[in-house]
Amino acid sequence: NSIDLDSKSWNGEVQYLYRTERFRLITGLGGFDADRMDHIQDDIQLPFPPFTSQTEETFNSSVSQVNAYVYSLFEQSERLTWTLGLSGDFYDAENFDRNQVNPKFGLTWELNPATVLRLAAFRTLKRPLIANQTIEPTQVAGFNQFYDGVEGEEAWRYGAAVDHRISSRFFGGFELSKRNLKVPTEIFSTDPVPSVDIQRFDGEEKFGRAYLHWTVGPTFIIGIDYLYEKFKNEGVVGPEEVVELTTHRVPLSLRYFHPTGFTGRLAVTYVDQSGVFGGFLPTSGSDNFAVVDASISYRLPKRFGLISLDARNILDKSFMFQDTDPAYPRIQPARLILLKFSLSF
Repeated sequence: NSIDLDSKSWNGEVQYLYRTERFRLITGLGGFDADRMDHIQDDIQLPFPPFTSQTEETFNSSVSQVNAYVYSLFEQSERLTWTLGLSGDFYDAENFDRNQVNPKFGLTWELNPATVLRLAAFRTLKRPLIANQTIEPTQVAGFNQFYDGVEGEEAWRYGAAVDHRISSRFFGGFELSKRNLKVPTEIFSTDPVPSVDIQRFDGEEKFGRAYLHWTVGPTFIIGIDYLYEKFKNEGVVGPEEVVELTTHRVPLSLRYFHPTGFTGRLAVTYVDQSGVFGGFLPTSGSDNFAVVDASISYRLPKRFGLISLDARNILDKSFMFQDTDPAYPRIQPARLILLKFSLSF
């Protein structure tokens, strides 16, 4: 069997920035279009000579999206900044299209010299994968807007956070947020004829984070975090087929900074995860484990670049774990050594 893919696409964006002493305006326009052809060739075994036969099928598909946006950031005072915005997404795929207007609201308020409050509420529409790279603002009041998911997925996100400087050496805070989803899913039917229908299922994602960092001295920082994620889908979506998933992560890290440009990091992360995974017969599973990561890097003089050696899951720990962002995994399922080199001009 063989599958040949031929895809042609383009993506373009333009942005205008305006700024005064207390006001910033960000406006932009983007467009994306892709055409794809799948050529599938199957070898079928026969009970008589010539014993094999070939079938060929060709499928054509296309997807396009246009988006426009405007964000305004108004500094009411030195301690209070409002973010108000609006975006529009116009998505058109083979079996599904959606036009959506997305309000944006954010507030960053310095309650006192040691405490900052952040609030946000906004709506988004999931773009095609190649259009994930964008110059549109990706955060509102420090809350991420864009996530990997199903194309055409509608999401409302609400968040609140407090960051606090406990003393000159201790920093802490917490963050809570929630995403309400409408996920388009293909439903196959054979009555009265074979067909594909798109239905939108509800989904819910909850996030929590708390952290405490201690600056031990001019060269060491110790940090402990707690991260919570809970996913619940009405329909089975995505290749991971997650119906319900609850994850607790507790990273404990030590960071080292040297004036010559060397930095190091050692982290131990405890993970506890349980979930229900879909298909016709949903199954449940759980595991808890700890992984060790380490890295060392050197910044070239005059900030010309960075050389780093990154080792993840040093002990080559085996476990059962479903990452919620497989494209950018946070927990490596096997030992991974990375050598990276970057230059800046």
